[in-house]
Amino acid sequence: MSRKIIIDCDNAFSIKGCYIDDGLAIIYTLAQNDVELLGITTTFGNNTLDVIYPNTIKFMKDIGHPEIQVYRGSEDSYENNEAARFLVDMANRFAGELCLIVLGSTTNLYHAWLLDKEFYNRIKAITLMGGITKPLIIHGMVINELNFSCNYKATLNVLEHGDEISIATGNTCLDAVFTRERFEKLKEGNKFEKWLYENSLYWFCSGKHGFNHHGIYLWDVFATASLLNPDLFIKNEMEISPDEESIKKGMLIGNGHKRKVTIPKVKDAHEYIEHVYKQFRIFGEKR
Repeated sequence: MSRKIIIDCDNAFSIKGCYIDDGLAIIYTLAQNDVELLGITTTFGNNTLDVIYPNTIKFMKDIGHPEIQVYRGSEDSYENNEAARFLVDMANRFAGELCLIVLGSTTNLYHAWLLDKEFYNRIKAITLMGGITKPLIIHGMVINELNFSCNYKATLNVLEHGDEISIATGNTCLDAVFTRERFEKLKEGNKFEKWLYENSLYWFCSGKHGFNHHGIYLWDVFATASLLNPDLFIKNEMEISPDEESIKKGMLIGNGHKRKVTIPKVKDAHEYIEHVYKQFRIFGEKR
């Protein structure tokens, strides 16, 4: 039986100055044989919803999956949030089966809960990308957290009411650097891998990714892989205690209510990275 998945994301793939990893996480998911991607819900983070929503529709056409429905979220109105309504509908239809991969702001989940207070009780598992457990320092630079802090009230809601929560934090994602040297090998692959190379290269070249001109961090792929292929990860349980002041900075350790979550760590960085590239090849062969 296929696993029922919804990806909630701020996909800015191909937008100048914006991350590519949401798009790669979608591709990674579609490469899995036992996964049914029920739909994609869009939120803000990497850019505004006015940019993210149409860009995600275009992206799904570009990768050959226009049949997968994309739903627009909302920044402030749960009553007018079609993404939140879709989440509630799917939670009701697939109660106890549905897993959520949440790669941007947590707003759509919060709005779903406002629509239906039983929402989280029907979700099998929630995997989040975001948050930090200590200052995020990359090559001597302190980097601000984005996903959890951009709507801290929504994040606190998810962490309070959600069950079976796994978090790919900014800190743990640093364990796997995708180097430019390895990325260049995509040029030798199938037609899709070559397309992926040509359309992802801007992020390596821009320097705005960051922190290491010779490589990038695929934060959202890390989160997605930890749910869909957990054998590559160590299941690391941790107690967190966020409060309003800490989560405004994305910090999961504060003075709030304590709860346990899973913060997975990759077992072997090289094996994991090669696994990810293999999924890109598999996706291309499926097309």
